[in-house]
Amino acid sequence: MKKIILEYRFTNHQKIIFLLYLGAPFLFKIFLLFRNNINIENYLILSICVICYTFLISIAFLKRGFFTKNSNLYKGSFFLGKLFFKTRIDISDKSKITILKFRKSQKLSWFSGANPDLTVEHSSFEVNILNEMHTKREPILDLKRKESVETTTKFLTTNFDLKYEKYNPNFRIKNSC
Repeated sequence: MKKIILEYRFTNHQKIIFLLYLGAPFLFKIFLLFRNNINIENYLILSICVICYTFLISIAFLKRGFFTKNSNLYKGSFFLGKLFFKTRIDISDKSKITILKFRKSQKLSWFSGANPDLTVEHSSFEVNILNEMHTKREPILDLKRKESVETTTKFLTTNFDLKYEKYNPNFRIKNSC
């Protein structure tokens, strides 16, 4: 199994919101249980809360990447190099790969009334697989760093029969004359 782990799934802002919103009940219960005397019932509840919050931390710090297994391409989510989730990508009718660059913005929460609509703009690199004429495009991963794009392209072209090309759709029907 060959794999390439690229970059974090969530931004730092998303991680903080994720861990605070979803993790707040677990953290609150953990602190309450530490304040009280710990008996067997409290120890069981404390253990469950710690396990749940640890699971939330592992989800918040997932990294995205690709891996191959039995000559199939999979998109995976990794934590500490171990595979958590996977999705198979069908490349049987696709022969090309391209990267499209987009400008995106993300609204941030919890900012002052002086600047209520604070957004952060960033470049996004979308990895797409294409058919022969570039008329069918399927996005498979969205990346934030240019270095990740280069390693992804190299991984996909060396391990599969995919060829990197600039996106140029040809909607003309080929004549058989």
